[in-house]
This record gives sequence, structure tokens and C-alpha cells, in this order.
Amino acid sequence: MLEVTDLHVNYGPVRAVHGVSFTAEAGSITLVLGANGAGKTTSLRAVAGFHKPASGSVTFDGKTMTGMAAHKVVRRGMVLVPEGRKIFFPLSIEENLRIGGYAAPRGGLDAGIEEVYEKFPILGERRNSQAGLLSGGEQQMLAFGRALMSKPKLMLMDEPSMGLAPTMVEKVLSSVRTMADAGIGILMVEQNADAGLRIADSVVVVNRGETVWTGTASEARGNKAIVHAMLGEAALDDA
Repeated sequence: MLEVTDLHVNYGPVRAVHGVSFTAEAGSITLVLGANGAGKTTSLRAVAGFHKPASGSVTFDGKTMTGMAAHKVVRRGMVLVPEGRKIFFPLSIEENLRIGGYAAPRGGLDAGIEEVYEKFPILGERRNSQAGLLSGGEQQMLAFGRALMSKPKLMLMDEPSMGLAPTMVEKVLSSVRTMADAGIGILMVEQNADAGLRIADSVVVVNRGETVWTGTASEARGNKAIVHAMLGEAALDDA
């Protein structure tokens, strides 16, 4: 589905990413791990069309998308759920969803909203409430719902559990697994390595702007020295 090869991204003279490669498949969760500043978010944003790569390639469903503008990336079936959720606090839940559906097929907007409410009933119960009144976990579900409105084949997720209570982390990541099981490809950056490894299928480790290890989640769980080396022992709850 998605193949990123030897991606390089610069901020002026600074090389933020210089050799990141990974893949993501339909119905599967690819977990991207790495310390702060490793280039994970920059890589996701480049794939999503928010940063223009200096070199490398992004291929999605067999078609080249390197350097494509973000709105065109969404129309091709790939959407970014950004770090910090970035929902519109003064607007209602339903208004946030309608914004997410700008690229949805005509006539499918209302049906798409109802599908989101089926997946996340708490949003349906509070559809007319201001988004800013939701808890952190509920806001993350709204961010997922807004992304789902574009009918994506692949979702790029940047730190979906950031700032959430432990009990809500489990609920949010369980929702990610459910979306993958429904056939959506997931490429997820997650600092909580232990929680991420429990739901992931494959793992990519990024260090100082380049990919340094790839393998299955079971291989990563069986060789936690990899995660320790990249993130430190605090990243694993049971370290």
C-alpha cells in the first residue's frame, strides 16, 4: 500500500531526515519508534504532503506521491491525524466532522457522520456539544472520526496516546486496532512503546533521521534491547 524509500527532508540547512524507509499495509499497524528529535513526525508530515522531501520516494497504491500537496494526498486516500489532535475547540463535534468530510464523495457526508457515531457512540451522544468540552481521550476519538470522514485507505497517526490517562490510552489504542482490523492501514508514531507494541504488527525504529531497524512487533517484543537503546527503559512499562 505505502512504500517510503530513502526519504530526506531538510529545514533550510538542517537535515532533519536523511534516510528513512518504511512500508505500511492495508489492515496492518506499522509502529514507528524513536527518541524525541529522531525525525518521526517530520517523516509523517512529509508523507502526508506538509513538507516537501529533498529526495527519496513516496509510493501509495503503486502511484508516486512524492511532494504531492496535502489536500491531494487526502483525496488519494491517505490522511494524517496530527500530534495534539488539532480539533477546533469552539465548534461542535458534528461541525468538526463535517470539516473532515470536505473530501468525501458528494452525498455521503451525512452517512459518513453516522458511521463515525456508530464507531464512537460518545461522539453521537454529544454531537452538538463544543469539541473543547470533551476529555482528552474523547478529543482523540473525534480526531479519528474527523480523519475517517475522508474515507481513508491509510491513516498516519502522530502520538495518539499523548497526554492521556493510562485507562484512556488503552481505549484509544484499542480503537486504532479496530480500525486496522476493518481494513485501514495504520502508520503510527507512538512514544509509549509498550502500549504501541501490544497492538502493532510491524515496527520501524528511527534514530537521528534514519531507519536503523525494521521487523515484526513480536520480534521487537522479544528483543527489547532494541527499544531500550532507542527510547530508554522508561519507554517500556514492564522493563
